[in-house]
Amino acid sequence: MNIFDRSSARRRLILHADDFGMCRSTNEAILDLWRRGAITSTTLMVNCPWSLQAAKAAVLDPSLDVGVHLTSTSEWDAYKWRPVLQGQPVNTLVDAFGYFPPDTGHMPGVDRGQLRAELIAQIELARRMGVDPTHLDNHMGSLRGGRDELLVELAAEFGLPIRFTARPAYPSGREAEIAALAREKGVLHPDYVIGLPFSYGADEDYESVRENVLTLLRGLEPGLTEMLFHPSLDTDELKGITDTWRFRRFDYELFLDPLVQSVIQEESIVLTGWRELRDLQRGQARA
Repeated sequence: MNIFDRSSARRRLILHADDFGMCRSTNEAILDLWRRGAITSTTLMVNCPWSLQAAKAAVLDPSLDVGVHLTSTSEWDAYKWRPVLQGQPVNTLVDAFGYFPPDTGHMPGVDRGQLRAELIAQIELARRMGVDPTHLDNHMGSLRGGRDELLVELAAEFGLPIRFTARPAYPSGREAEIAALAREKGVLHPDYVIGLPFSYGADEDYESVRENVLTLLRGLEPGLTEMLFHPSLDTDELKGITDTWRFRRFDYELFLDPLVQSVIQEESIVLTGWRELRDLQRGQARA
């Protein structure tokens, strides 16, 4: 069955873990979720200190559905990463210390050629590490708004689908234009993308977070949806990196939760991965 058949009333869901390679605590959480069938894909940050461990795991388990998490920001105060591009200028991409800036405020001023060269270097590095990428997405949504065309161009060049929806929760106003470009270049993307919050209010506990996820699952629209989140183990390592560690632990627990798993079954939600979408895209290109 074509997982991209929009005429079907079936609800298909990619359960996706971001930030593979960010740190060991994240890697261990993602790999445990994958082995237990609680996620269907992840995405690799090749710039990060633990990317080699993540890539090795993907080599050892070729079934692991791994995309490239294109990166141009480095958000934590004392745990940083920088471009992988060598021998070419990257000055518009970095701060005074040579690291990616902590947010996307610099993106309107980056040199397009430098950005394109860096993102290609990230994809090619993932492949040299032995990863066969299943898709492209981008860290902190850094390509949204003004660089979406570049994401589509790279996806077409490498034969990969992308994280994009024409119906985002926070529209930029350019969704129809980008969707048309993706159709023109034969690049596939989900119908819907749902990101779980990076953080929650001080009064929110695991039960309230779980209830939000249950509501989202019950309210899925027909078609293909990606639900993305940031699971990690709550180790001293993670607590030294970010004060959001508690919520990342929630994200690890959520899709192992029997109640969440039962709702997925009760709602007849079909879990799928990015590899199926990539294979469909490449098959259409050959037709």
